[in-house]
Parts: sequence; structure tokens; C-alpha cells
Amino acid sequence: MNKIGSYGMYQQNYYENTLQGKKEKEAAKTSKADKTGAGQVKLSSRAQKLLQELKRTYGNMDFMVADYESDEEAAEYLSRGNKEYSVLLDTETLEEMATDSKTKEKYLGLLDEATGKLTDLKKQLEEEGDGEEVASLGVSIGKDGEVSFFAELEKMSDKQRERIEKSKEAKQEEAAKEKKASSAKEQTKRTRVTAKTTEELLRKIRSVDWDKVPEPQSVSGNKFDFSI
Repeated sequence: MNKIGSYGMYQQNYYENTLQGKKEKEAAKTSKADKTGAGQVKLSSRAQKLLQELKRTYGNMDFMVADYESDEEAAEYLSRGNKEYSVLLDTETLEEMATDSKTKEKYLGLLDEATGKLTDLKKQLEEEGDGEEVASLGVSIGKDGEVSFFAELEKMSDKQRERIEKSKEAKQEEAAKEKKASSAKEQTKRTRVTAKTTEELLRKIRSVDWDKVPEPQSVSGNKFDFSI
């Protein structure tokens, strides 16, 4: 009887542990499933409404919401933007902004200050002729108002540059098509730099040694892996 009772208890513990394990796996899957698009997480209705408000107010910015652990991970999200600037907010920050007006005011002030600095940086690069290799600029604003700046740089081959210079004489639309076509034919080197200030970002942009940036590895068709 003792053996049978022990076996019955063993079975019960086994099934309970198995069931618990399945629940934990399902919870993990659900957590992963909440993330959509470029790492965006599931947001409350208030946060979603605020996000749409930000997109309307700042038309020249791509807003992204994600939970990230490092500047490198943040840079990966920011590199997916297509507008003049990319802005990355972590989920907790956006949710706090959506429920507290003072927090919203605080972070919007940080955003305006940060993008103002990026605008000054961009102007300086253009005036000094150093902005040709800057493909995009962005800023991440995390918990406790921590700000990081980002730049994605690209360098075309001499042949690509020559074709694009010639195409500048044509219409702007044709020039854009030429640039896209030349990039598909010849691989373009790309790298990213991050910094805590725009002054530091400028130094890093100017100090990139393109000879040390590896050639991108093709993965399929005309798509390339530009991570380094």
C-alpha cells in the first residue's frame, strides 16, 4: 500500500510539474507574441493614443516603442526608421507619459531638446561637408530620462558615387532611382555609432575608419547583412 501510495503521489507531482512547465512555456510564447513590428510591445489604449499623437505632432520623426537592454539593441531599432529622425521610447516610459501629464511634459521637453541638438549637428555636418556619409540620425529616451544619440553611416564605392553625381543633373526622382539601383548592384559599407551627447557623436562620426569596416555579406538576392 505504501508503494502504491508513493507511486500515486509521484504521478500527481509529475503531472503537476508537467502542467506547470506547459503553463510557463505558454506564458513565454504569449510574452513574445505581444511584441510586433520593429520590436514594439503591446501597449495600453492610452499609450497607443499618445503614440499616435506624437506621430502627428512630430511629422519628421519615426517613433518606435520597444524594451531594450543596450545601446546596440536600441541602435538596431532606430536604424529601421525612414524619416529625418528616429525616436525610440521604452514601454514603461510611454505608459507613464500616457497616465501622468507632468511625466509627459518632462519627456517631451527631453525629446525637443535632443532633436534640437541633432538638428544643429546635422547642420554642422552639412556645412563642413562631413554629412555625406550620414544615412540617418536618431535618439533613444529611456527610463529616468536617459538619452542616447545614434547615427547610421554608409559609404558608397567610387563607382557608385560617380554614377550618382552624374544623375544629379537629372530630375530628383530619377536620381533617387539611380541611387537605389547602384546600391543594389554594388554593396555599400554601413556602420553605426552611439553616444551620450551630440558632441561625442560628432567625434565618433568623424573618426570612423572605413578601411576597418568589413564588406557587407550578402544573404539572398539583393539583400545584405550590414551588421558589424
